[in-house]
Amino acid sequence: MIEPYLAGDDRSTRESVDLRILTLIASLLLAATVSLTFGQVVLRYFFNNPQTWAEEVGRYLFIWITFLGAAVAFARDTHIRVDAVIALLGSKVARGGDLFRRLVEAAAVAMLLYSGILVAWKHRNASFYTMPDMPQVIFYLAVPVGSALALFYVMRGIMRWK
Repeated sequence: MIEPYLAGDDRSTRESVDLRILTLIASLLLAATVSLTFGQVVLRYFFNNPQTWAEEVGRYLFIWITFLGAAVAFARDTHIRVDAVIALLGSKVARGGDLFRRLVEAAAVAMLLYSGILVAWKHRNASFYTMPDMPQVIFYLAVPVGSALALFYVMRGIMRWK
């Protein structure tokens, strides 16, 4: 069984380069969302000049953050799970339950990847209401990209399962 990631753990210094880059990208998107929201508040309440596009972009950036963060959680094996029943049944059952959980995660993320591809494909030619020159597919790609990364990390966890 793979040990879960703990914040003070020395494994945090041994994270793979791809996971560090993914975490950096999600952090930068979070900083952009906070800055955009702060700027929108300042423009709205102090200058009475709200930007209509800022709310829409902030929402889609939040979706990117969510899906990239989910991939990071799968990579670190830190997704929330209820394991009280499995813990009561002993280590052999817990090991089997861990593998079963990983297989269910893989199936769920694969379905999310498939549906995300369908939605992104459907919106491939759409543009924003507030920014007509910006294609919406850039933001709809958050679901398939985040799901593909999550599936990669789930499969890597299955391959490393002992």
